[in-house]
Amino acid sequence: MMRRFQGLPGASAAIGAFVLTVLLGFGGASASALWQQSATATMTVTAAANWPGPAVSPVTCLNDSPQKTATLSVSAPRSIAALTYGAVQANGGIATAYSGSEVSVAGSTGSITLTGASQIIRDSFYQGRLTVRVTATYSDQTQASSDIVLWHDTSNGKIYCP
Repeated sequence: MMRRFQGLPGASAAIGAFVLTVLLGFGGASASALWQQSATATMTVTAAANWPGPAVSPVTCLNDSPQKTATLSVSAPRSIAALTYGAVQANGGIATAYSGSEVSVAGSTGSITLTGASQIIRDSFYQGRLTVRVTATYSDQTQASSDIVLWHDTSNGKIYCP
C-alpha cells in the first residue's frame, strides 16, 4: 500500500508533514479527528419478568402456644397475585420454591402457616437455623421478597419465631 502512495507526486511530503504535525502537537485535535468515527446506537429496554416490584413489609412471625406452628405474614403496597417461600441456601439462592395449602393471599396481604410436617421443614435435614425467603409476585410478574430466620427442632417438631 505504501508503494502506491510513493508513486503519487508529493505523497511522501504529505505523510511526513502529517506525522510531524501529530508528533509536535500542532493541529493534534484536527489530526486525530481524521481517525475518529462516529456512530449512533439505539437501545430498547423492556422490563424483565422478575424485576423488583414494590417492596413488601418485613416478614413477621407468630407462634402458637406449644410452638408447633409458625405463621409468617407479609403485606405489600398493592395486590399480591401469588406468594411463595423457600429456604435460603448458603449461596443466597433458593433450592425449591413452595406454595400450596400452607399459603393464603388476600389482596395485599399474605400468610404462610408452617408446621413440623411442612415440606420446607422436612427438606431441611439439619435442625436449627432456617432462613426463609417469602416472595410476593404481582399481576405484572414483578416480584419482591423478604427474609426471616426461624429455628426448628426436628426431634420435637417445634418451630421457633425470632
